[in-house]
Formats: sequence, C-alpha cells, structure tokens
Amino acid sequence: MSYQSVPSNEENLRAGHQGKENNLGSARKDLRTGKDSTQGCPELICSWILTVLTSLLVILTFPITGWFVLKSVPKYERFVVFRLGRIIGSKGPGMILLLPFIDHWQKVDLRSKTFTIAPFEATCKDGAVIIIGAEVYYHIWNPVLSVAIVEDLDSTTVFTAQNEMIHFLLKRTLAKIQADKNKTGEQLAIEVNKKTRHWGLEVQRIDLILHRVIKQPQKIPQEPVATPPSTRLNKLPAPLRKLAAHIQQSRSPPQLEQPTSQSSESGDSVHTSLEESGTEEFESDVVNPDWILSKVKAFLSEDLVKHIGACYLFTVNQKDGTQNLYYLDLSRDSGMAGYGMPEGDPDVALEVTEDTMQALFLGDLKPFSAYMSGRIRVQGDLKLAMKLEDLIKKLNR
Repeated sequence: MSYQSVPSNEENLRAGHQGKENNLGSARKDLRTGKDSTQGCPELICSWILTVLTSLLVILTFPITGWFVLKSVPKYERFVVFRLGRIIGSKGPGMILLLPFIDHWQKVDLRSKTFTIAPFEATCKDGAVIIIGAEVYYHIWNPVLSVAIVEDLDSTTVFTAQNEMIHFLLKRTLAKIQADKNKTGEQLAIEVNKKTRHWGLEVQRIDLILHRVIKQPQKIPQEPVATPPSTRLNKLPAPLRKLAAHIQQSRSPPQLEQPTSQSSESGDSVHTSLEESGTEEFESDVVNPDWILSKVKAFLSEDLVKHIGACYLFTVNQKDGTQNLYYLDLSRDSGMAGYGMPEGDPDVALEVTEDTMQALFLGDLKPFSAYMSGRIRVQGDLKLAMKLEDLIKKLNR
C-alpha cells in the first residue's frame, strides 16, 4: 500500500501565490500584445459573427460609412481600441479603420509632459529639515497599459512621485543633496520608474528644487580622549569616573611627598561630593541622546550583531517639542549607528521621550516596564525590541 504525502499549508500558500503571479503576468502580457486569452469558445464565435456582419455592412455602404470608420492618427498619438468591451490593441499613426457600433477608442498622447511637485517639508538622513519641490518630466511608452491599469494617470503619477521622494530623501544627507542635485534626481527617477513602468509610463528626468533649510543637520559629537583612571576611580560609575578624571587633569602636578591622613580625608570628601552633586549634572547634561549615541558606537561589534541581529529606528521627542531620528543597525557587518534613517527598512521602530531614554540607559527603567506603562511605543517585533535590554546592561557596566 502506498501513501501520498499531504501538502502542508505553507506549500499551499506558496502555490497559490505563484498562481496569482502567473495570472497577473499573463494578464499584462495580453495587454501588451492586445490579445485576450480569457475568452471562451462561445464568446469567440459570437464576437467573430458580429465582426463579420459589421464588416459586411461597412463594405456595402462604403461611400457613406467611409467618413465615419476611417480615422487619421497623428504621429504623436495612438488610439487604444476596444472591440465589444475588450482591448484589441493600439492603432496608429496614419489612417486606421474602426468598425461602427462594436469599436470604441481612446486617444493617448505620447509626447513628453511635465508636472510640478509643490514644495513640502521633508527630513533628511542626518536630521536636517528642508523645504523642497521638484519638476518631473515623463512620457507614455505603452498606451494600452496606461489606459487599462490606471484610471487617472496624471494624479496617480503625482502622488507616487511625491511619496517616493519623501522616502528617498530620508536615505540621503543634506550635503549629498546640495552637492549634486542632478545625480540625486537621476537616482530618484529610477526609483519612481520601478512603479510607474507597470502603468506604461516612464519618468525621464526629475529636477529637484531646494527652497530653504529649516533645520541644519545635527553633528555627531566627538568623544573625549579617555584618561587612565586610578584604582579608586574604577569603583565609581562611568559618568562620575569621567568627571573625576577631568578634575584630576585640572589640578597641579602631584608632589613627591608622602600623603598624610589629612590628604586622604580630603580625597574621601572629594569622592563623596562627586557622588552627591555630580549625578544630577551628568543625568541632565551628559546622558542625552547624543551622548548615548556615542557610547553605543563604542560598543558596536560583530558579536553584538550576531546576538541581536536587528535594525532599530528611534524617534526621540525632545523637551522643546522637536523630534529627532536615530538608528541602530545591528543586522550586518559590525553594526552601525547614527542620525536619520537607516539604509534598509528597520525591523523595530520605537518612539520615546528624552526623559524616558535617559532613564533606560541609566538603568533606572527596564524596556519591558516602559512598554507596559506606555512610555515606549513599539512598531514591529516586540521580541527584537526587548533585546535592547542586553545592550543597555553592557552600557551600564
């Protein structure tokens, strides 16, 4: 007795998806060639009979019907012909024959056209906010697709071009946009064409118009050169250790005399004052998003990428009401971190306030507790978002 293996649900879904793609591909092929492979045998017979009868009527009454069935098509136009409601292809240029009663047509202009994208506010990869517009030059390369797939070709093209422009600028810095607008416009036109060519439309050129810069790009702060701390300073937390090292550098060179009990007591008082008064200063001044970004960059490694393996996007709401974008890409190489949008799509997007971010990286608040209390908004995989707790533990060591 032989048994046939039952296909799993995943195999059924894959087969259905492939079937839909094949049907869509065959439908587009039929539109390009003007042939309809979905007609059954009875429909073909009825269509053929009506076509023959209409052709005989045109031949018998030709001197009169010639004024109605013969059309002159200019070189820059095409007629997309519908026969009995089905597309039979595009005709022109020159003299063409259209059968009465069963043929309907639609004119398509093949000449280059242009439209203007009104100035709008956009954010660059480096956090700069600009007012930018564009002029888009395009033409129709396939009249059949432009008529059959999209109802309002002009408005759809304007919406698609502006939407792609917003996402494209998030991946470019302000310096790159200002340095070479022509190259940026060419790359943007390629991205827009990936969608519009399926409609029979091709974007020839996009000229970017930069009106003004609302917010300058944010500069990544340079980390100070670390000074080897003493044995006693190693017991302090990292922020306090930096402050103590700075105070030691500002002191006069040490004397060769033996330290007395009075000096040891004064040293203890210095550390006590550091612990009491320095904490608030570092929490408010040093532990900000820029400082956290510089600390995270120092901890990036291939082991961390293997352990986490995800890309994060942080939207930080500042105290002055502005929003800053930061990314942490731990999905490839040895990891990357910076301002703006990552090169690829983020796996997890998090929205936090500046105070919540400080509490997280100081260890006062755990990510899961912040999520349950509503202080963090998470979009994406929650398990990947909780992996940030491992990174926070390493930063607080």
